[in-house]
Amino acid sequence: MSTGNIDYGFNGYDPDLGGMTQAEVMGRGRIHQLIDDDTVKLAESRVRKTGILKRLQDWSDEDATPFSIGGRPSLISERALLTGIMLLAKDNSAVFLTSLRDLFMYRLSDASGELLGLERPMTGFVGHVAEKNRWYANTCRAFHRINDLMDPFPQERRKSKTYTEIQEIIAAHDAELAEKRKARLDEFTRLFLKMTFDEQPRSIRRASKKVDISLDQTYIETPTTKGYSRNTLSKRVADEAKVVDKRSLKPGPVDAFAGWHVRTGPRTDTPKGQTDPTAPTKGKAETNYKWGWEANIAVRVDAETPGKHRFPGLAVAATLSLPNINVAEEAVSLMRGTTASTGLEPGVCDADKDYFANALQARLHDPAFAEGYTPSTDYRIDRLGIQGGDHGADYIEGGTYCPGTPKPLQEATIDLKNGIIDTETYQARIKSRKAFQLHQKEKPDAKGRVVLRCPALGPSPTVTCPLRELLKTVTDKERPGVDPDDVPDFADKICQQHSVSFDTAKNRRNNQAFEYGTEKWSEFHTHARNSIESLNAQVKAGGTEDIETAGRRRVRGLGAAQIIVTMLLTNFNLRKIAAFISDKIKAEAKSESRGEPAVALVRRRDREWHNPYTDTYPPGVLRPDKAKPPGSVDGTGGPPLRR
Repeated sequence: MSTGNIDYGFNGYDPDLGGMTQAEVMGRGRIHQLIDDDTVKLAESRVRKTGILKRLQDWSDEDATPFSIGGRPSLISERALLTGIMLLAKDNSAVFLTSLRDLFMYRLSDASGELLGLERPMTGFVGHVAEKNRWYANTCRAFHRINDLMDPFPQERRKSKTYTEIQEIIAAHDAELAEKRKARLDEFTRLFLKMTFDEQPRSIRRASKKVDISLDQTYIETPTTKGYSRNTLSKRVADEAKVVDKRSLKPGPVDAFAGWHVRTGPRTDTPKGQTDPTAPTKGKAETNYKWGWEANIAVRVDAETPGKHRFPGLAVAATLSLPNINVAEEAVSLMRGTTASTGLEPGVCDADKDYFANALQARLHDPAFAEGYTPSTDYRIDRLGIQGGDHGADYIEGGTYCPGTPKPLQEATIDLKNGIIDTETYQARIKSRKAFQLHQKEKPDAKGRVVLRCPALGPSPTVTCPLRELLKTVTDKERPGVDPDDVPDFADKICQQHSVSFDTAKNRRNNQAFEYGTEKWSEFHTHARNSIESLNAQVKAGGTEDIETAGRRRVRGLGAAQIIVTMLLTNFNLRKIAAFISDKIKAEAKSESRGEPAVALVRRRDREWHNPYTDTYPPGVLRPDKAKPPGSVDGTGGPPLRR
C-alpha cells in the first residue's frame, strides 16, 4: 500500500498530461502524504479502547433479520473506518468520504493497511479512476453501515423534496425507533469522550472527587441550507396540490429533521406564554435564522478553585438535537453522560438562562437533583426577590429567610438590576442578608426534607427578634435585629416552634450551589461561562476541528453529523490533554530544576551597588584599602557600624 508501489507506467496508454504529473492527476491536485505506522497504531488502539466495536456488533445483531442469505465480506471494517476518521481529524483535514477513500488507498503503508484489515488497492495509473470509484463505494457503505444503526431520523437525502414529500416523511416518522437510535448515538459519543478522559494521568482525572460541568448549546450547520416552517407546511402542501405540472415546482428542503437557529439578535428570556424562544415578538427587531442543529456540550469546570487550571477543560459529554426541542432533556442527558464517562461524583452544573431559569422544574430541576447535580445559574428578572415560602419563611433567590428580613435586603438584586443601587452597595446588602437566613440543623434526609430553625435561636444566633429570647449562654455581641414593624402579623410555625421540617423540593426551582449574588457565586459562574464559551469558540475555529462548518462534513443527516462531530471533539480533547501536560512540564521546569529548588537571582543592586559606609560590595570584591579590620578573616571586613 506504500506510495512507492504505485505503478505509473502507461502500458501503452499515453494521454497528454501537459505539465502535470501522473501523481497529481491521480490525486486530483492533492499531495497524499504517508501517515507513519505509529500514528495509525495509536489511533486504532484508541478506537478499540472505547469499546464501541462491540456495541456496534451488538446493535447490528439486534437489528438483523431472523433469516439472511449473507453476502460478500466488507472491504472496509468499522474499525478501519473509525480509525480513518480519527486520522483525518488529527490531520485537521475535512472529514469527507472521498478523503477517507484517499487515505485508505494512498496514505497508509502496507503494515498499516494490514493492521486495519484492508486489501492492497491497485494503484497503477491505468484504471485508477475505476479503482477509486470502487474504494469510494466501499467507504460509503462502511460509513452508512454505522450510521444506519444510530440515525434517529432515517430518510432519503440525495435530492430535494417537495413540501408534500416533507409532510409525508414527518407523518411516517417512527418515534419509538428514533428514541432507540438516539440512545445509541449518544452512547457512541459518550464512549469516545470517556476514552479521552481516561487518557489523562490519574492525578489530573482525580484532581477533584466531584465533577463540575458547564453546559450550553452551539449551532451546527446542515450540508443543505433550505428549510421550512411547520407552521406554514400545510399551506405550502395545499399550494403544491393546485399545481398541475409538478416539474415546475421549485426545489424544496432535503432534510426534514432540522430546525431554525437564532443566528443574530438580542438574547432575551422567554416571554410568558411563549414556548418558542426563537420566535420574534411584537415591536422587536427582526431576527435572522439559520437552518441546522444544536450541539449540546458539557465542559469540565472547577467549583472548588475556579480558574486555577487543575485540569484541562475537556468536553465530557455531548449530543446533537433539533433547535428548541427537548433542551432540558438534552441537559439531563449531558449530566448523566458526564457521570458515566468520568466515574466521579456529581457536583455543580452551571448553565445560562436558557436552562434552569426557563425550564419547568419537573423537566430539568428534579431530574438534575436525581442525578446528584446542584444548579448554578442566573435568575430571570421576574424571579428575583421573594418567590413564595413555607411555614411563614420566605424563599428569596435560592435561600430560606426570616419573614422579618428588611425589605431593602429582600429586594437588593431587584434594586441592582433597576439601577437604584451600585454593585458595592449590593454586595454589602447581600452580606447583611445572610444573617437573616434560616439555620440548618441537619442534612436533608432521603425524602429531601431538611430541618431549619429561626436565625434568632440556637447557640449561635445571627439576629435578634422581639419574638425570641436569646439563650443565656449566647456570646454577647452586636447583631442585626428584626424591626418590630417587620414582625409578621400572624406568627407561623417558623416564629413559634424551635425548628421546622421543610420540603426542599418546594424551593428546588430556585436552589443554587452558591448563595446567589455573592462574590463566590460570581467567581464560579463567570469561570464556568467563560469555560464553555471558550470551548465552543475553539472547536468551531477554522483550521482545527471547525465543527460548525458543514463544508468540512458533507454527509447529510443528524446521525452522520453527530458521528463526525464526536470524532472531532475526541481529537479536541486529545489536543487539550497534550497541551495541558506540556504546559505543566514547562511550569515545573521554570520553577524547579529536576526537583531541586530554583536558585534565586541576585538583585541588580546587590550585584552592582558599592556602599563603603555599609561595606556593601558585589561578591568577590575586596575593600579598596584591602585592610583587615579587627575580627576580619578574609579582608572583606564587615560593616563599620558593627566593628
